[in-house]
Amino acid sequence: MNNKRLIKRISDIIVRVAMVLICIVVLVAMTVFIINAAMIDSTDECVIDIFELDGKNVDCVIVLGAGLKSDGTPSHMLEDRLKVGIEVFNATGADCILMSGDDSGEYYDEPSAMKEYAMSVGVSENDILLDGQGFSTYESIARLKEIFGFDNVVVITQEYHLYRALYIADQFDVEAVGVSADLRPYSKQIVRDVREILARVKDFFQCK
Repeated sequence: MNNKRLIKRISDIIVRVAMVLICIVVLVAMTVFIINAAMIDSTDECVIDIFELDGKNVDCVIVLGAGLKSDGTPSHMLEDRLKVGIEVFNATGADCILMSGDDSGEYYDEPSAMKEYAMSVGVSENDILLDGQGFSTYESIARLKEIFGFDNVVVITQEYHLYRALYIADQFDVEAVGVSADLRPYSKQIVRDVREILARVKDFFQCK
């Protein structure tokens, strides 16, 4: 009899713990969903096509880093960001194009590789600014405002990434629109999409 009571008590505890864990998982999932939905919804109208920039005055076009190949040249994703960023820069007559990325490695320097690419297609060195401390999207946008002092910008990155960048810009009182650099399919995009879902939650709280 005592054993039966003990087993029942243990069983009841397990059920209660399982219910608590389920509630926690559901609550976390709902929080993640709500934050992602709200961030996308609040910035969706700021994602525009390049032709919508006609006549728009902007201080700066910012291209966000996206990794380098083993030879130090821009990855496919970054190359597409640069192509679109340069097109937008030429179309808007912005004061400059800001290359923001990671230059922390001895042989790894995203902004310099981005600058070299831009100059190879005719962008003047005088029109290019570099930010080697753009180690994350949050830091790139924060420094855009706090270090470089820009208030009116066009952000260039792939669409899945634009919503978060534009949300952060809004939190720093930067007037920003974004142009997508999706020029081709990218490998491991599903992994990036999942990481982006979590990154939106992280930056949502970081902006508070």
